[in-house]
Amino acid sequence: MTSLWFHPAYKNFKRLRVIVTVLTRHGFRPFMERLRLTGLLTLPQRFIGGKPSKSELERSAAERARRALEELGPTFIKFGQIISTRPDIIPEDFIIEFLKLQDSVAPIPFSEVVSVIESQFKKPVSGLFREIDETPIAAASIAQVHRATTLSGEEVVVKVQRPGIGETIGTDITILGYIARLAVKYIPESRLYDPEGVVDEFSRTIKREMDFTLEASYTERFRQNFAEDPRVKVPKVFWELTGRNVLTMERIHGIKVDRVDKLREAGIDTAKVAHLVIDTFFKQVFEFGLFHGDLHSGNIFVISSERIALVDFGIAGRIDSVMKHYLADILISFVKGDFEGLTRVYQKMGILPESVDRVAFEREYYDIMLHYFGRPFKSVRIGELLMDYIRLAARHNVRLPRDLLLFDKCVLELEGLSRLLYPDVDILKESEPYAARLYLESKSPKAIVEDAVSAASDYHDLFRALPGKTGGILKKVLDDKLRIEFMHKGLEEFMGEMDRSSNRLTFGLIVAALVIGSSLVIASETSPKIAGYAALGVLGFLIASFLGLWLAFQILRSGKF
Repeated sequence: MTSLWFHPAYKNFKRLRVIVTVLTRHGFRPFMERLRLTGLLTLPQRFIGGKPSKSELERSAAERARRALEELGPTFIKFGQIISTRPDIIPEDFIIEFLKLQDSVAPIPFSEVVSVIESQFKKPVSGLFREIDETPIAAASIAQVHRATTLSGEEVVVKVQRPGIGETIGTDITILGYIARLAVKYIPESRLYDPEGVVDEFSRTIKREMDFTLEASYTERFRQNFAEDPRVKVPKVFWELTGRNVLTMERIHGIKVDRVDKLREAGIDTAKVAHLVIDTFFKQVFEFGLFHGDLHSGNIFVISSERIALVDFGIAGRIDSVMKHYLADILISFVKGDFEGLTRVYQKMGILPESVDRVAFEREYYDIMLHYFGRPFKSVRIGELLMDYIRLAARHNVRLPRDLLLFDKCVLELEGLSRLLYPDVDILKESEPYAARLYLESKSPKAIVEDAVSAASDYHDLFRALPGKTGGILKKVLDDKLRIEFMHKGLEEFMGEMDRSSNRLTFGLIVAALVIGSSLVIASETSPKIAGYAALGVLGFLIASFLGLWLAFQILRSGKF
């Protein structure tokens, strides 16, 4: 068995067993066996039950995975939603299925909502709001939203966190981290996708999402960024009615961006809305360096043909000045059809590992670019192109920065929404003014001088530190203290298996020795008798029987025969 008994996940043994049972029932027993987790199944489940039904096996692996995540609850639904934005680690059919995951659950009783609000502010609800609607307008796994009116008469929405959800998610994250470590240990090919890093990123993301003060701060930052832009409305945060578990914001009156029929019924020009949504996104990226990271239709409301509202800033991406210029170069190269220039940009970004086969990488990249640049621009889907590049990067072990992946995911969402509103939209052309402006700024005399000054400063610091560092190395050499360490990779699993095998072999020899010794004692008839047999021999047989049964149980429990 694994080191389960000494891991924090063991504190949640029952939940871990439920997870293993559900995944096994949905057809993922081979995966559980590779993780050495089938020992957690009960004996009836291991040998008789716990098998997927015939109808379940007829479904695709991606659909079975989605159904398993839905059955496992809020944490796993969120996990599926987040990794659906990572085409570098999961196949396209899984992405399509995971995008179907619905974060919608039965609402909690209004009395519990009141309890959370009063606990947060240490005041009765009547002392905080003039009125609050008992029926929620949305109920998700982490929180639910109610309409309300402040004491001063302003219309607001109140987002209230579900009681106890933090503990539930914390437990599941601990177990996910344990499963990720087992994957690294027992499934060597999984290391390419860094399962522990994926779980860590998920943990940080969901914990940020659960801290409503952080979401409120991002909301306020975006509100300030768009303060001078009448085309975009960001709701006002009511800080006196906001805490870690409660978020109160101005109520937005508008139509969800994907309700095209309703938009047209209201006389709204959907083509203008499409251009506005795209322009707003690229303004966030290239001017603010901070962009909304969850641009699905539920977070964009249309107020008029010339105005939209953005809500729910739980996920945000950051683009620093260096990455801005790289993105500008990428988009300019897209527009010009310069795929050799694109390759150079990715090389300059320094994300290609030393071990990459550059010839093979560039050849595959060239094929991808040729596939897209051979078409008319309006038929090129930039989102698909970016996803193809991400998959290419994954095949060559190229690690893309998180915010670049988030940018790509937002472009994919943005393109889908925009073409729903206006099928002939050209997202590349929409990005060109911002990219061109940055590109020209980077080539201006002022920018060149600033880069030169910055480089000179870096070299100055390097040359100042060089004598001291060189002297330190020479001193270690002269004092015979210079050490070179070698690290073996891939031997941990082999050594673990050798340890387990040798331990079981030793244990088996001890049991055999007890049986032989006890037989000799009984045959000698020299010790006190029990029911006519030598007492020490009988005792030895009992101990050998107990140890033998215990060893057999451990082997059965591990699932390895």
